[in-house]
Amino acid sequence: MREYFYTPRATATGMGYFDDRPSVSTDFTYRGMDAAILENEHLRVLVLPGKGGDILEFRDKRTDVDVLYHADYQWDPPGDRVIPSTEMTWNEHYPGGWQLNLPVAGGPMSIPGNHYDHHGESALIPWDATVTRDDADAVTLELSTRLRRYPFAVTRELTLPADESSLVVAESVTNEGEYELEYAWQHHVALGRPLIGPDARLDVPAGESYIDDYPEGHETNRLAGDQHFEWPTAEAVDGEDVDLTAFPPTDSEIHDQAYLLGVDEGWYAVTNSELDVGFALSYPAEHFESLWYWQAFGGMDESPFWGRNYTAGLEPTTAYPGHSYPEAQRENGTMKTLEPGETVSVELTASTYGGRERVTGVENGVVE
Repeated sequence: MREYFYTPRATATGMGYFDDRPSVSTDFTYRGMDAAILENEHLRVLVLPGKGGDILEFRDKRTDVDVLYHADYQWDPPGDRVIPSTEMTWNEHYPGGWQLNLPVAGGPMSIPGNHYDHHGESALIPWDATVTRDDADAVTLELSTRLRRYPFAVTRELTLPADESSLVVAESVTNEGEYELEYAWQHHVALGRPLIGPDARLDVPAGESYIDDYPEGHETNRLAGDQHFEWPTAEAVDGEDVDLTAFPPTDSEIHDQAYLLGVDEGWYAVTNSELDVGFALSYPAEHFESLWYWQAFGGMDESPFWGRNYTAGLEPTTAYPGHSYPEAQRENGTMKTLEPGETVSVELTASTYGGRERVTGVENGVVE
């Protein structure tokens, strides 16, 4: 096994993992955890089967920009069977990047005989990884696991075509238990610098959206709590309008959470015209009914962040809000259930692109 050393900027040809066809290898470790790399002429993707199947690097090779956020604090790899008992458990093992959260997004949620707190368990347990395709046209890495506290079997197929700057993510969740079970399913995609910043723009086909009331003691929100607004203009705490297609200065002290709703077409795109690079994600909006927008722009005045992260979390999620489980989700009709033996499958496509200042649509990884 070879240890993979992540660096914020590293020339694609210098890593020695890629020739003139797409490649995939599970012959890596990262900080002692099983790791895999998928790579073609356009993208390099680092995956951690040893920790939740996290996607930790999504590098556009044309510009040598990794679009994902990386934790600005010391984080520890979880053990083989770490399941969060407090919010801090998930955060202390959070490396940034892109997580799959099941069966809870946010939390906490009590279940018969047990309990979930922050973001469930799928991002903290090891997954099995198998290369199922490796030819001149595409490579595919299949990831699979079974949750510990829930009888859910989960599979993910990551496919990197040869000549595209896109990764196709096909997932399925099966209820192997004998009871109907409620769940939330989230793609916790955290974007970071240099992609996001004042030179970048966020495009989302959202409609009426929502900001929950902030808890007592939360003092770094720029947006007024307990408001419904029409995307992209929200009301600030001082009554002024805030255009959420723009990103604030990198020295801001802002921490907001919005739920973008009314999304008939499931996609978003972040474009940095100064760097000539963008990131787009398309997903089935009929399943992921809300897009959570975590705005951690230097204002997370809590452990383990302490103001060190400048992050845009753009997170397709089946339910909202991220608390008051399961009553709030039942009340607004977003809580989903799986019958015994039932399987739900979805497909998402993540891509990078250039030559744009804004995006008006995304279909199968291609921006318009």
